[in-house]
Amino acid sequence: MLKLKDTFLATLFVFIVSFTAIATESNSLDLSLQELMNVEVTSVSKQKQPLSNSPAAIYVVTSESIRRSGATSIPQALRDVPGLHVAQIDSQKWAIGSRGFNGRYNNKLLVLMDGRTLYSPIFSGVYWEVQDTLMADIERIEVIRGPSAAMWGANAVNGVINIITKHSADTLGGYAELGAGDYEQGFAGFRYGSAWSDKVTSRVYLKGFERDSFELDPNDLESDLLVPFADAGKDNSWQHLQLGGRIDIQLETDTSLTLSSDFYTSKMQQAPNIASTEAPLYREYYTDEVKSDGFNLLSKYTKALSATSEYSVQTYYDYANRDEYVYSFRSETLDIDFQHQLIIGQNHNIVWGLGYRYIQDNFGQSSVMKNNGSASTRTHLWSAFISDEITLVNDELWLTLASRFERNDYTGFEVQPNIRLMWQLNAKNNVWTSIARAIRTPSRLENNLSVNALNIPPSDLSPLVKVWLSDNDNFESEEIISYEVGYRFIPVSQWSFDTSVFYNDYDKLRSISIGATDSSTFPSYISQYTVFENDYDGYSYGVELSSLWAITDAFQLRVNYSFIQSKFGDNLNQNTDAPKHMLSTIIDWNITDDVDVNFVWRFIDDTDLISQNGTSMKTIENYNTVDIGVSWNVTSDVTLSAQGKNLLYPSHLEYEGESLQFPYRVGPSYYLKATLTF
Repeated sequence: MLKLKDTFLATLFVFIVSFTAIATESNSLDLSLQELMNVEVTSVSKQKQPLSNSPAAIYVVTSESIRRSGATSIPQALRDVPGLHVAQIDSQKWAIGSRGFNGRYNNKLLVLMDGRTLYSPIFSGVYWEVQDTLMADIERIEVIRGPSAAMWGANAVNGVINIITKHSADTLGGYAELGAGDYEQGFAGFRYGSAWSDKVTSRVYLKGFERDSFELDPNDLESDLLVPFADAGKDNSWQHLQLGGRIDIQLETDTSLTLSSDFYTSKMQQAPNIASTEAPLYREYYTDEVKSDGFNLLSKYTKALSATSEYSVQTYYDYANRDEYVYSFRSETLDIDFQHQLIIGQNHNIVWGLGYRYIQDNFGQSSVMKNNGSASTRTHLWSAFISDEITLVNDELWLTLASRFERNDYTGFEVQPNIRLMWQLNAKNNVWTSIARAIRTPSRLENNLSVNALNIPPSDLSPLVKVWLSDNDNFESEEIISYEVGYRFIPVSQWSFDTSVFYNDYDKLRSISIGATDSSTFPSYISQYTVFENDYDGYSYGVELSSLWAITDAFQLRVNYSFIQSKFGDNLNQNTDAPKHMLSTIIDWNITDDVDVNFVWRFIDDTDLISQNGTSMKTIENYNTVDIGVSWNVTSDVTLSAQGKNLLYPSHLEYEGESLQFPYRVGPSYYLKATLTF
């Protein structure tokens, strides 16, 4: 008897073949190659410029590509960006990294939504499971690989992901979606947009979902001793509810105001483990329900002073609360950002700005995680930046000089410069190059927290040894100097090509050294402290390319590929290496005016990472996956779609979290969805 997933695959195949057989005419894909290259992006220089003229390794995930892919979360929408390693850890958790340094707690990738920074002050990374919005409301996602700290600040070391939502004037009327499947057990979304006048528009949205657990494979556990505890790790399901809204006001012809807010609450099941004094494992395995909630408020005021001068003031407040068995924390962030763009003469396009960020957080400790100071901390970040795009040769050669200056409470004053050169060889060919310095400033983890990561069993010569990862008040910022060269072919009609070559030189990377030994608790146990240091360095180099071929008006093929090679030595403190090869082929096919198909084949090479016990390296084997999606416009207002994810290949590991959890396998899944516009 065929399994349900096999039946689903067979049904998809018949569905596609049937519509192919009856197709007599096809419509054009919504976004032509020329239009795609002319999409205006803002992440490179904080000003609008065509994608084709952006002197950086930038890739744009459009709202149309999100719809076709059937992505139900932001990480899913990022899966096929060249140079970006996107891996799912379990039902909720993701590891997303650019050019290496991936992991559950990756701290070298800056993520923003509508200008609001999404990182957690505890580890300077992103809890992807609580960063969400209605996917239909995303205008585009701009992804920069490589440093962008001169414009965006610390932690934009290996890249920036900037999620930009639609103007409320583009989401008028009603929208509703309802879907269900095996992993996506049920999800729903609703949005309604209103025009209060010819100058005021708004929208509100509500979404929620429930997602099933991933499969736990005992064969991937590092010791047979763990098998009896496998039942503890079976439940990693997830429920999430979120609502929000946005108001856009055109105050005057040259003045606008945007107000937005989001609220969320989430419950996640997980099965972590912590160091224990009990034999034989000296680890405690348990089940835990993680509760996380938060909200944000954002306002942005923009005014044009003249045809050559415009300024904006953006302010946001962000509250986040997370409660786990091992730790809990609450953080509040207030951020104020001023930016001014002015054009001087015909040769200088200047953007400069000032910023201030205040963060207050409270960390709840436990037996294995403790504060080495106050439970509550307050940090201040002052910043200024300036960028000057200088026209050296009209319509041909541009030089951009930029730098950011920051003052933080951990390392003091920091400078992050960048120089970029853009050369338009002719109407079809562009070449760019960049040299940049960026830093990753310390987080609370390195500054005032200690973690009992491992217990060494007692022996005849020694009692139980508790090994602690401990803070260091003198921990410095991690540094990168990056060299990049890129080439971009701008099409007339059918084909585009974009590639970049990079060399990254890292210094002062986080390391661990042996610290003090505390024998005051002998003979029960002794405590061995290891201290965060900045003693590692290394380098990586690679190439990334993206090619789009419009074979016909209704059939497009995209190929994204990346290669990376690195050398960091025996660094067991953070995951430095990326998969050597990553390849995606994406087919978009409008079979008829009402039916379209999206097909993705993806290959991810072997991935080396820190193993569960934290004392050795582990290799996750390469894997292939296939995604297939079919969408049918039943009427102009009703759409039905079917999506199959991770098809045609066995379930597989994609990544393991650094937090010593069981490994989970990502397997085939499907869902059906109906959408209604009114």
